[in-house]
Amino acid sequence: MIEFKNVEKYYGKFHALKNINIKFEQGELITIIGPSGSGKSTLLRCINGLEKITEGDLMVLGENIADPDTDIRQVRQEMGMLFQHFELYPHLTVLENVTLAPVKVRGLSQKEADAEAEQFLTRVNMWDRKDSKPSQLSGGQQQRVAIARGMAMRPKAMLFDEPTSALDPETIGDVLDVMKDIAEKDKMTMIVVTHEMGFAREVADRTVFMKDGEILEDRESEAFFTSPNDPNAKRFIEQIFAY
Repeated sequence: MIEFKNVEKYYGKFHALKNINIKFEQGELITIIGPSGSGKSTLLRCINGLEKITEGDLMVLGENIADPDTDIRQVRQEMGMLFQHFELYPHLTVLENVTLAPVKVRGLSQKEADAEAEQFLTRVNMWDRKDSKPSQLSGGQQQRVAIARGMAMRPKAMLFDEPTSALDPETIGDVLDVMKDIAEKDKMTMIVVTHEMGFAREVADRTVFMKDGEILEDRESEAFFTSPNDPNAKRFIEQIFAY
């Protein structure tokens, strides 16, 4: 579904991604972990063209993102993305936030979009707040609305860039529960950059460990957390669970 082939990414002289070779298969939930500055978010943002790779090939749904002739807008329609800070339109209600893109991009009627929005907002326990503005919601509630908005586009994959990092501790569990529910019931391809190690170990099919722009481990999650091979990964896990 997604494949990085010898991908390099530079910001000027800074080497952000180094010889990335990895595949993400349909229906997998993969977590990407590692210390800050390791290239996790950069890798994720390359998938939907928010960052351009410097060298190599990046295949997404059969299209080479590195090819200037690729219609990146079409690719993005198939890739839902959730950011750390929700990115909801502040002047629109919850319902309007969720229905805007299906109407404008997918071409649904407002009635069709409203019906789908009810389905997705119910899934994330936010239908009762459909008439609220984002400023009236907690961070966790806003992120759940953002998940519903992403799902309303019916993407082939969802990309999550540290979706709980901006949340209060008491709301993190609500968002993770929604993500677990999607993973278990929808079998949607999900790639999640996260610092939530319990989520990675419990829910993810695979865990990818990055450091200094390189992928140092890519293994089945339970095996990775039980016995990491790379010494950097081992130290990282020991430090995380020491707290």
